[in-house]
Amino acid sequence: MAHINCILYPPTLEYHYLIQRPQHLMRSFSELGIPAFFLNNSSIYSKDKPGIRKLNEFFYLFNQVDPTPFLGNSKPIVYYTSAAHVDMVRQYNPELVIFDSVDEPSEEFESWRPNYYRAVSSADLVLTASDKLYQMAKALNPRVYLLPNACDYDYFSGKNNRDYQEADSDIAGIEKPIIGYIGVVASWCDLDLITAVADSFPHCNLIVIGPLYNISQVPQRPNIHWLGFKPYEKLAAYARNFDVGIIPFKNTSMTESVNPIKMWEYMAVGLPVVATALPEARKHGDLVLYSETREDFLRNIERALYQDTPEKKQQRQQVAQENSWMQRAQTVIEIIKEELERRELAADPTPVWIEDEIISNSNWEGLSRPDNGFVYHHALSGSRVKVASRLSLAAASPLRGIPEDKYSHWDYLPRIPNRPVYGLPIKRRGSKYQSSWGNWGYKRGSGQLKRLVVKKAVNYRKGLGWSAK
Repeated sequence: MAHINCILYPPTLEYHYLIQRPQHLMRSFSELGIPAFFLNNSSIYSKDKPGIRKLNEFFYLFNQVDPTPFLGNSKPIVYYTSAAHVDMVRQYNPELVIFDSVDEPSEEFESWRPNYYRAVSSADLVLTASDKLYQMAKALNPRVYLLPNACDYDYFSGKNNRDYQEADSDIAGIEKPIIGYIGVVASWCDLDLITAVADSFPHCNLIVIGPLYNISQVPQRPNIHWLGFKPYEKLAAYARNFDVGIIPFKNTSMTESVNPIKMWEYMAVGLPVVATALPEARKHGDLVLYSETREDFLRNIERALYQDTPEKKQQRQQVAQENSWMQRAQTVIEIIKEELERRELAADPTPVWIEDEIISNSNWEGLSRPDNGFVYHHALSGSRVKVASRLSLAAASPLRGIPEDKYSHWDYLPRIPNRPVYGLPIKRRGSKYQSSWGNWGYKRGSGQLKRLVVKKAVNYRKGLGWSAK
């Protein structure tokens, strides 16, 4: 596994908002010891400023930072889920491109269709979340694999409280029995069915957790509680208050291809699950109560409330445990390794990595491309900063806004005529780093990983701060 030097996910999702399949898989890759670069698509939910955040030893969250300097000459495995990125992913010079087909390009997602065909047909490997998606992709590309969704079993079952946070007080006064739904509330949700559930079980409370996506009106009943978006770390706490977990989706071409993550998460908690007529739900027999009609759905809720047994709960949790994200990630890694062997590609044994000092001692505000053609210039702060060779070139940002008498000269930082101060790479013995006055360039030498060292201005005063604006 360590022979895969990096897996990169291009900017598609906000990492902290609606944790989905890509976040889970990328995190699991990193926990297998593979460097994972998650390029964040920042939103109002972003917790991080521009820069690089290290989420674990091998998991890097890039916020508005180009990963190219950190890849150097390495060719990453590019894993992507948005068909619209079919052209963009090639800019990372990938060793392999993996397209993950997670939703059918129909109904609400019909606009994806043209790019979907290109993404599937051009990918080196295609992953699919359901049987229907598998059959669709198989007609376009022979290198297709079925990879159903999964769950973080340890988190939802309570076996490991690493990510666990208590629920908010908004659930404290809601009496049981509780029928619960966790997920986006969108046009594929059957709101009439939700109303029917509330009306048919007036002695129960129906809790809906998740943001509104492409709708603005939802049914109102005294026993329906729309609690809105909750961070992933609190979802297990809410789910543990439920007595039944429901999946009230409409029957459409798009939902026929859905393998709901919530189905696995409900089972990990131990909840009885009631679903509409989703083909992927039917696979699990009486562990997921499959409902052809509205009447079936209502009968199955009653069955779940009053006829469930400890044995059934244990069986559901066993199935969930056998379908964890870690197991899915291990499957993907085996698929990648087999493909590399099939193509007789020599995997790079040296993982891409970023030293902790670069992350903790960097201020990335106002990143832009300098006129001299260098990929990015970095605002470095802190004491001595070590830059690994895979970061391409080390450069100091312009010291804008700092009077010249407040900092002393930089080692190896000559001033380029008519340009701000930039750092030239130090030529280490045995390496092949090159630079010129007008345009930076580099060549990575063979052999073991080499280092560049940039020394910060010794008189830099705390609180002044630098930026590259």
